Amino acid sequence: MDTGGSRIFDITVVSDTRLLVTVWLQSKVMLVDSQTGGTVAQLTPQGHPYRVCMCDNNTAVVTLVGQKVQFININRDSLKISGSFSVNGDVCGVGRSGDRPIVSYLTPPGLEVLSMDCSVIQTFSNNAAGRDVFKSPLFITTSTDGMVYVSDRDTSTITQLDMNLRVTRTYSDPMLQAPHGIISVSADQVLVCSRDNHRILLLCPSTGVITSILGQQDGIEKPRALTYSPSQRKLYVVPDCGEGTIQVFQQMKHLIVAK
Repeated sequence: MDTGGSRIFDITVVSDTRLLVTVWLQSKVMLVDSQTGGTVAQLTPQGHPYRVCMCDNNTAVVTLVGQKVQFININRDSLKISGSFSVNGDVCGVGRSGDRPIVSYLTPPGLEVLSMDCSVIQTFSNNAAGRDVFKSPLFITTSTDGMVYVSDRDTSTITQLDMNLRVTRTYSDPMLQAPHGIISVSADQVLVCSRDNHRILLLCPSTGVITSILGQQDGIEKPRALTYSPSQRKLYVVPDCGEGTIQVFQQMKHLIVAK
Protein backbone atom coordinates (compact mmCIF):
# COMPACT_ATOMS: atom_id res chain seq x y z
CA MET A 1 0.00 0.00 0.00
CA ASP A 2 1.02 3.61 -0.57
CA THR A 3 0.98 5.06 2.94
CA GLY A 4 3.52 7.78 2.37
CA GLY A 5 6.22 5.74 4.09
CA SER A 6 4.19 5.38 7.31
CA ARG A 7 3.32 2.22 9.23
CA ILE A 8 -0.19 0.85 9.45
CA PHE A 9 -1.42 0.75 13.05
CA ASP A 10 -4.61 -1.31 12.72
CA ILE A 11 -6.76 -3.12 10.18
CA THR A 12 -10.29 -4.51 9.93
CA VAL A 13 -12.39 -6.27 7.30
CA VAL A 14 -15.23 -4.23 5.79
CA SER A 15 -16.31 -6.70 3.08
CA ASP A 16 -14.91 -9.46 0.89
CA THR A 17 -13.05 -6.86 -1.17
CA ARG A 18 -12.49 -3.97 1.25
CA LEU A 19 -10.27 -3.37 4.28
CA LEU A 20 -10.12 -0.33 6.55
CA VAL A 21 -6.71 0.65 7.93
CA THR A 22 -5.36 3.38 10.18
CA VAL A 23 -2.09 5.14 9.34
CA TRP A 24 -0.95 6.97 12.46
CA LEU A 25 1.84 9.26 11.25
CA GLN A 26 -0.07 10.45 8.19
CA SER A 27 -3.30 10.85 10.22
CA LYS A 28 -5.23 8.81 7.65
CA VAL A 29 -8.01 6.27 7.68
CA MET A 30 -7.91 4.41 4.37
CA LEU A 31 -10.38 2.14 2.58
CA VAL A 32 -8.31 -0.41 0.69
CA ASP A 33 -9.01 -2.91 -2.08
CA SER A 34 -8.03 -6.22 -0.47
CA GLN A 35 -7.20 -7.79 -3.83
CA THR A 36 -4.90 -5.10 -5.23
CA GLY A 37 -3.82 -3.07 -2.20
CA GLY A 38 -4.99 0.09 -3.94
CA THR A 39 -6.55 2.96 -2.01
CA VAL A 40 -10.28 3.30 -2.70
CA ALA A 41 -10.97 6.23 -0.37
CA GLN A 42 -9.33 8.00 2.54
CA LEU A 43 -10.02 10.72 5.07
CA THR A 44 -8.14 12.68 7.71
CA PRO A 45 -9.71 12.41 11.17
CA GLN A 46 -9.32 15.05 13.86
CA GLY A 47 -6.19 13.51 15.36
CA HIS A 48 -3.85 10.55 14.92
CA PRO A 49 -5.91 7.36 14.40
CA TYR A 50 -4.99 4.40 16.54
CA ARG A 51 -7.34 1.41 16.49
CA VAL A 52 -10.39 0.60 14.34
CA CYS A 53 -13.27 -1.87 14.27
CA MET A 54 -16.61 -2.23 12.52
CA CYS A 55 -19.76 -1.55 14.58
CA ASP A 56 -22.07 -2.61 11.75
CA ASN A 57 -21.85 -3.05 7.98
CA ASN A 58 -21.67 0.69 7.35
CA THR A 59 -20.09 2.17 10.47
CA ALA A 60 -16.56 1.96 11.83
CA VAL A 61 -15.32 3.33 15.13
CA VAL A 62 -11.78 4.72 15.40
CA THR A 63 -9.83 5.70 18.49
CA LEU A 64 -7.61 8.76 18.26
CA VAL A 65 -4.45 9.29 20.28
CA GLY A 66 -5.51 11.27 23.32
CA GLN A 67 -9.12 11.27 24.42
CA LYS A 68 -11.30 11.03 21.31
CA VAL A 69 -13.38 8.47 19.45
CA GLN A 70 -14.77 9.01 15.96
CA PHE A 71 -17.42 7.17 13.96
CA ILE A 72 -16.89 6.78 10.22
CA ASN A 73 -19.68 6.05 7.77
CA ILE A 74 -18.78 3.79 4.85
CA ASN A 75 -21.11 4.32 1.90
CA ARG A 76 -20.04 2.04 -0.92
CA ASP A 77 -16.55 3.37 -1.69
CA SER A 78 -16.66 6.64 0.25
CA LEU A 79 -15.78 7.57 3.83
CA LYS A 80 -17.33 10.27 5.98
CA ILE A 81 -16.91 11.22 9.64
CA SER A 82 -20.33 10.82 11.23
CA GLY A 83 -19.52 11.72 14.83
CA SER A 84 -16.70 12.68 17.19
CA PHE A 85 -16.71 12.34 20.98
CA SER A 86 -14.38 12.88 23.92
CA VAL A 87 -13.82 9.99 26.33
CA ASN A 88 -12.45 9.61 29.84
CA GLY A 89 -8.81 8.68 29.41
CA ASP A 90 -5.89 7.97 27.11
CA VAL A 91 -7.89 5.77 24.76
CA CYS A 92 -6.27 3.00 22.73
CA GLY A 93 -8.02 -0.24 21.74
CA VAL A 94 -11.54 -0.64 20.40
CA GLY A 95 -13.87 -3.59 19.92
CA ARG A 96 -17.61 -4.10 19.94
CA SER A 97 -20.25 -5.89 21.95
CA GLY A 98 -23.28 -6.13 19.70
CA ASP A 99 -23.48 -2.61 18.28
CA ARG A 100 -21.80 -1.04 21.33
CA PRO A 101 -18.13 0.00 21.21
CA ILE A 102 -15.74 -1.20 23.90
CA VAL A 103 -12.61 0.91 24.37
CA SER A 104 -9.45 0.40 26.39
CA TYR A 105 -7.46 3.08 28.18
CA LEU A 106 -3.72 3.22 28.74
CA THR A 107 -3.91 5.94 31.40
CA PRO A 108 -5.38 4.89 33.71
CA PRO A 109 -5.55 1.27 32.48
CA GLY A 110 -9.13 0.09 32.09
CA LEU A 111 -12.10 -0.58 29.80
CA GLU A 112 -15.44 1.02 29.05
CA VAL A 113 -18.50 -0.08 27.11
CA LEU A 114 -20.01 2.92 25.33
CA SER A 115 -23.30 3.66 23.64
CA MET A 116 -23.33 4.93 20.06
CA ASP A 117 -23.41 8.49 21.43
CA CYS A 118 -20.41 7.59 23.61
CA SER A 119 -22.18 7.73 26.96
CA VAL A 120 -20.68 5.21 29.38
CA ILE A 121 -22.65 1.99 29.90
CA GLN A 122 -20.13 -0.13 31.79
CA THR A 123 -16.68 0.50 33.30
CA PHE A 124 -13.81 -1.73 34.33
CA SER A 125 -10.83 -0.27 36.18
CA ASN A 126 -7.86 -1.73 38.01
CA ASN A 127 -8.94 0.15 41.12
CA ALA A 128 -12.36 -1.49 41.09
CA ALA A 129 -10.80 -4.91 40.53
CA GLY A 130 -8.48 -4.42 43.50
CA ARG A 131 -5.43 -5.50 41.52
CA ASP A 132 -3.48 -4.54 38.43
CA VAL A 133 -5.26 -6.61 35.79
CA PHE A 134 -4.00 -4.33 33.01
CA LYS A 135 -0.84 -2.33 32.44
CA SER A 136 -1.02 -1.69 28.71
CA PRO A 137 -4.27 -2.99 27.17
CA LEU A 138 -3.64 -2.45 23.47
CA PHE A 139 -6.19 -4.44 21.46
CA ILE A 140 -9.72 -5.77 22.05
CA THR A 141 -11.86 -8.38 20.36
CA THR A 142 -15.18 -10.03 21.21
CA SER A 143 -16.32 -13.56 20.37
CA THR A 144 -19.67 -14.79 19.11
CA ASP A 145 -20.59 -15.94 22.62
CA GLY A 146 -20.12 -12.41 24.00
CA MET A 147 -16.74 -12.85 25.68
CA VAL A 148 -14.24 -9.99 25.56
CA TYR A 149 -10.50 -10.57 25.02
CA VAL A 150 -7.85 -7.94 25.70
CA SER A 151 -4.16 -8.17 24.83
CA ASP A 152 -1.74 -6.55 27.27
CA ARG A 153 1.72 -5.79 25.94
CA ASP A 154 3.42 -5.16 29.29
CA THR A 155 2.07 -8.19 31.15
CA SER A 156 2.26 -10.51 28.10
CA THR A 157 -1.20 -11.83 28.87
CA ILE A 158 -4.63 -12.19 27.26
CA THR A 159 -7.50 -11.39 29.64
CA GLN A 160 -10.98 -12.80 29.10
CA LEU A 161 -13.98 -10.88 30.46
CA ASP A 162 -17.71 -11.50 30.22
CA MET A 163 -20.17 -9.01 28.72
CA ASN A 164 -20.43 -7.29 32.11
CA LEU A 165 -16.65 -6.73 32.11
CA ARG A 166 -15.99 -9.24 34.86
CA VAL A 167 -12.63 -11.00 34.53
CA THR A 168 -13.19 -14.71 33.96
CA ARG A 169 -9.72 -15.92 33.00
CA THR A 170 -6.19 -14.77 32.20
CA TYR A 171 -4.03 -16.59 29.65
CA SER A 172 -0.25 -16.62 29.53
CA ASP A 173 2.38 -18.71 27.79
CA PRO A 174 6.15 -18.48 27.14
CA MET A 175 5.34 -17.93 23.44
CA LEU A 176 3.10 -14.97 24.28
CA GLN A 177 5.55 -12.07 24.25
CA ALA A 178 4.26 -8.48 24.01
CA PRO A 179 0.89 -9.44 22.48
CA HIS A 180 -0.61 -6.84 20.19
CA GLY A 181 -3.36 -7.48 17.62
CA ILE A 182 -6.09 -9.96 18.56
CA ILE A 183 -9.12 -11.27 16.68
CA SER A 184 -11.79 -13.81 17.61
CA VAL A 185 -12.45 -16.23 14.77
CA SER A 186 -15.06 -18.30 16.58
CA ALA A 187 -16.29 -18.87 20.13
CA ASP A 188 -13.24 -21.06 20.82
CA GLN A 189 -10.60 -19.67 18.45
CA VAL A 190 -8.72 -16.43 19.09
CA LEU A 191 -5.74 -15.33 17.01
CA VAL A 192 -3.04 -13.18 18.61
CA CYS A 193 0.02 -11.30 17.37
CA SER A 194 2.96 -12.27 19.59
CA ARG A 195 5.00 -9.28 18.52
CA ASP A 196 8.34 -9.90 20.23
CA ASN A 197 8.24 -13.63 19.48
CA HIS A 198 7.48 -13.09 15.77
CA ARG A 199 4.49 -15.43 15.80
CA ILE A 200 0.77 -15.62 15.17
CA LEU A 201 -0.74 -17.69 17.96
CA LEU A 202 -4.03 -19.58 18.18
CA LEU A 203 -5.66 -19.50 21.62
CA CYS A 204 -8.34 -22.07 22.47
CA PRO A 205 -10.17 -20.35 25.37
CA SER A 206 -11.96 -23.47 26.61
CA THR A 207 -8.70 -25.35 27.23
CA GLY A 208 -6.27 -22.45 27.56
CA VAL A 209 -4.00 -24.10 24.98
CA ILE A 210 -1.93 -21.66 22.90
CA THR A 211 -0.44 -22.92 19.62
CA SER A 212 1.90 -21.22 17.16
CA ILE A 213 0.43 -21.33 13.65
CA LEU A 214 2.70 -18.86 11.80
CA GLY A 215 6.25 -17.74 12.52
CA GLN A 216 9.40 -16.30 11.01
CA GLN A 217 9.64 -19.23 8.63
CA ASP A 218 6.37 -17.95 7.13
CA GLY A 219 7.57 -14.35 6.89
CA ILE A 220 6.13 -13.14 10.21
CA GLU A 221 8.27 -10.35 11.70
CA LYS A 222 7.09 -8.28 14.67
CA PRO A 223 3.35 -8.58 13.87
CA ARG A 224 1.41 -5.55 15.09
CA ALA A 225 -2.20 -6.07 13.97
CA LEU A 226 -4.35 -8.65 12.23
CA THR A 227 -7.86 -9.33 11.00
CA TYR A 228 -9.68 -12.28 9.49
CA SER A 229 -12.27 -12.70 6.73
CA PRO A 230 -14.37 -15.82 7.46
CA SER A 231 -16.06 -15.82 4.06
CA GLN A 232 -12.75 -15.60 2.20
CA ARG A 233 -10.79 -17.60 4.82
CA LYS A 234 -8.05 -14.99 4.57
CA LEU A 235 -5.88 -13.78 7.41
CA TYR A 236 -4.40 -10.29 7.08
CA VAL A 237 -1.32 -9.42 9.16
CA VAL A 238 0.34 -6.03 9.57
CA PRO A 239 4.06 -6.22 10.48
CA ASP A 240 5.42 -3.53 12.79
CA CYS A 241 8.48 -3.06 10.62
CA GLY A 242 6.75 -2.88 7.23
CA GLU A 243 5.78 0.54 5.88
CA GLY A 244 2.39 0.08 4.24
CA THR A 245 2.73 -3.71 4.17
CA ILE A 246 -0.15 -6.15 4.66
CA GLN A 247 0.59 -9.87 4.54
CA VAL A 248 -2.16 -12.20 3.33
CA PHE A 249 -2.44 -15.86 4.34
CA GLN A 250 -5.13 -18.10 2.89
CA GLN A 251 -6.44 -21.65 3.35
CA MET A 252 -4.11 -22.51 6.22
CA LYS A 253 -4.05 -26.13 7.30
CA HIS A 254 -5.11 -25.17 10.82
CA LEU A 255 -8.81 -25.16 11.68
CA ILE A 256 -9.85 -21.52 11.52
CA VAL A 257 -13.50 -21.49 10.61
CA ALA A 258 -16.30 -19.23 11.86
CA LYS A 259 -18.84 -21.25 13.86
